[in-house]
Amino acid sequence: MQAFLADNPVLQHILDVAAVIIPLSMLFAFCGICILTVSGEILSLRRRRSFYGKCAMQLSMLGQGLGWTLLVGGRVWLYFLEQDIPSESFLINIHEVSWMVLGLSVIFSCIYFLLWKALAQYPGIHIGVGVLSALQGVLALLLVLVCLRIAAVGSLPHAEEITLLEVVLPVWGTDYATSLCYVPFLLLAMPAAYGCVWLLLRRSKDDYGRDHYNTVVPWCAAWARNAWGAVWLLLAVASGLEISRLLGEKDFTADAVTAGIRVLLWLIPLLLWFMAARSETPLRHKAGLTVSLVLSCLFMLPFFMGLGSWTPLP
Repeated sequence: MQAFLADNPVLQHILDVAAVIIPLSMLFAFCGICILTVSGEILSLRRRRSFYGKCAMQLSMLGQGLGWTLLVGGRVWLYFLEQDIPSESFLINIHEVSWMVLGLSVIFSCIYFLLWKALAQYPGIHIGVGVLSALQGVLALLLVLVCLRIAAVGSLPHAEEITLLEVVLPVWGTDYATSLCYVPFLLLAMPAAYGCVWLLLRRSKDDYGRDHYNTVVPWCAAWARNAWGAVWLLLAVASGLEISRLLGEKDFTADAVTAGIRVLLWLIPLLLWFMAARSETPLRHKAGLTVSLVLSCLFMLPFFMGLGSWTPLP
């Protein structure tokens, strides 16, 4: 297999990119899905419309699929990864703790989903369980991101000279600090991005009527639009600062064009979600919602590169 991939570098590159964007986007979607479902439950009670409650249950089912896939896939990945790491390395302990915290988050999410019908008459209690599950998801995300950061910096040649605080704490103006600024908004955008496509896929299975999907698909699209709008604004500001630093240098024109293309590319999901959220026939936006999900997943690649980047202190 390795010889085949060596003879096909394009395929190797595609697999390398997929190995980053798919699990990382699923991680953000899973860890933020309970925020979305709890919001749907609260909205269902406040507006007295069952659409949002049913949507929350559908999204919680999506969370189960994402969570267990991440948990099992993460265990398999750690098995092969830790074979190349010395048994006394602290990285193994960090990996195991992150995986266990992710497992706790999956268990909390599972309990939240299984208690849906049992606590139907006690929505406040069920919402409380959902809030605990959401907090556990945020904690799991932070620990996994810290693990990825430590693993990336720990592979540098001079890693033994770097302290743990220097690895974890951001420095203003670095790619790592910029990536951290994206985290809360990606935590809100990715579950909604997955949710839009998931609702379209579940339409034939969960026959709640056209009015249900005409209500909840725009709601999810609006959630993704608002969160991704914040991501795009941060990206635009970061790109502007980067261009200003390069002003006057030899390759300024090429770098400016690259930054402009990057800003325009990540604007596409925002526009597509905007159209779906404002549409009276959101079910006709299947292609647009799918493209938005794919592009938002592709954003995980520059995010991951920034997360693992290292800028020595002056």
